Amino acid sequence: MFIFCSGSFAQGRLLLVGGGSEKNGTNSWSTPPYRWAVEGKRVAIIGTETGSLAPYMVSQCGAARAREFAIASRDSADSQATYDTLMSYDVIFFRGGDQWEYYNLYRNTRLLDAVNDKYGQGGCIGGTSAGMHILSSIVFTAENGTVYPYECIENPNNNYVTLADDFLDLKPGFIFDTHFCERARFGRLAGFLANFRFNQDEDILGLGMDDMTCMTVDENGLGTIYGTGCANFYRSGGGFSQNGNKLLADSIEVVQLLKGCTYNFSTGEIGYPTLDRLINTSGQSETGNYTVLASGSNLLNDNSAMINDLVTACGTPESGVMILSGDNTLAGSFSARLLGAGAAEVSVFNPLASLGSDAEFATKIAGASKILFVKNSETTFSQFLLTPNGKLLIQKLKGDGMISAFVGQDARLAGKTIVGNYLEYLSSWYGELTFTPGLGLLKNTIIMPETFLDSDIYENTATAVPYTMARDTARFGVWLTNHNYMKFSPVNGKTTLTGYGTAPVMVLVNEGTKTGFSHQTGTGGAGDPRMVAGFEKLSLYFIDYTTPFSMGDVSPAGISGPDVSFFIDIVPNPAGSLIKFNPVNTATSWKILSLKGSIIRNGVIYANDVTLDISFLPGGIYLLLLTDGSGKTVAGSKFIKE
Repeated sequence: MFIFCSGSFAQGRLLLVGGGSEKNGTNSWSTPPYRWAVEGKRVAIIGTETGSLAPYMVSQCGAARAREFAIASRDSADSQATYDTLMSYDVIFFRGGDQWEYYNLYRNTRLLDAVNDKYGQGGCIGGTSAGMHILSSIVFTAENGTVYPYECIENPNNNYVTLADDFLDLKPGFIFDTHFCERARFGRLAGFLANFRFNQDEDILGLGMDDMTCMTVDENGLGTIYGTGCANFYRSGGGFSQNGNKLLADSIEVVQLLKGCTYNFSTGEIGYPTLDRLINTSGQSETGNYTVLASGSNLLNDNSAMINDLVTACGTPESGVMILSGDNTLAGSFSARLLGAGAAEVSVFNPLASLGSDAEFATKIAGASKILFVKNSETTFSQFLLTPNGKLLIQKLKGDGMISAFVGQDARLAGKTIVGNYLEYLSSWYGELTFTPGLGLLKNTIIMPETFLDSDIYENTATAVPYTMARDTARFGVWLTNHNYMKFSPVNGKTTLTGYGTAPVMVLVNEGTKTGFSHQTGTGGAGDPRMVAGFEKLSLYFIDYTTPFSMGDVSPAGISGPDVSFFIDIVPNPAGSLIKFNPVNTATSWKILSLKGSIIRNGVIYANDVTLDISFLPGGIYLLLLTDGSGKTVAGSKFIKE
């Protein structure tokens, strides 16, 4: 059993809300849990100014009475009259706002005495957004303003991370965060946990609540999740460190609970009734005997370090590079930078389906040792992959010792699945992300670049990785930012992932068998739910080059070319009217096939050197296979007919 336990045995009830607008209707995301908290009760709604929540509490949720209180000074918060008034209510609820105002104005006042006393008497305490933030025992006070996820992973001790443990203690050992997936705050919560460990020498638990998502916690500590997203529990499993300012983490244990799941704050037990999709990724690993670089940014200047790595540190230094790009202007800029870094030569091709049988293109692919991908449309590129040259490219990229690099958006191409439409506002919320098969260089990995790029796509990039891991049964997920790049390579027989830049590379690993998807819309009506996935057990790593992450064992046979024991040295290749080869000892027959597998011609081997007339073949790519007396394929290679 995967256990988070706060050790809390308090008497009251809680309503923990991750933010977002409440919705009318008995089946909306908010009405059932709010009704649980307030039905038949007198509700005091606290803020530094009044709002419009009280009518909703009464008309939709059945509160006997609901009143808004604007408490905007320490004198008001610390008055006996405030205490007496609040104690006459059954529920005290903090509305959204500014948690620094709440912390600064309400700390050590009679208002907080009322909260503690009401909770101790079995009353209900609740809060949404900033109002939920202040209910944990460790509080992000926002004294210096908010802090963004990228700031936390690049320096968890930056001046904006202001944590305090002297406000309330309703759930000991926890820090709460809200608007979690909407604002991609998984990096921020990890930074909070690390900051507290570094400065207080104590490990705490994190609870990040998605917007339009909440948890009811009864008097026995049993929490039940409601709403459109997840309650996300975080706990350090391997410790935090830093390389310079950059955050590094060796396994943060993560559980993502959907509507209907439960978490017991008193015992740590978790219920997963709605994680109803069973998957098994325990046997998955990455085995490629090649090098893959991928960056999180499209900008040329952000890719200087990766370009230098590609040219000078991968394979033969200063060898030539082939660029595949759908943007000739941008490709020209990258070409100049590659030449400036020392590349011997650079060729540029646009991978269009119309070039799928082009002999010159095929020759360049076959002869390339390093390929750089820059700004390719996933739709156009996917169509190209169906052509003979596309299939040749896949074979080439997966060949032993091959080196490829992917810039920004193209980083998605290297993984199992390409997540599309992620740059459109609210795509994940409206269920409009798209999914296309990737190159599979990392065949069990989902790669997401441009994480934290823009607030309009925070939710898209945050949710796409775990959602696609659940959808396509992938073990690994990788988030890249504008300030880093990843390097996948074979090291001492292991496939190893490292990161470079001012931000760590973030790696998500599925360690469990239960997952599921959100089915709740905001209103409870028809429509596609947001693309949020729940998981029983995940591990989150923050890595760089000092903390290499092992993804498996290198395949001893490599994966280049056809699935055979030996490869044939065909000359010339590309060829005109004749090809020559020396067969392996056990081979008795040969056959020429199309890339679709159709046998075009076959024959018997009589000599130790064979010459075949291929003048009858149209230009294109073909497969030569050799078989033994039993018909088993024992050798093979592709060749190009000009």
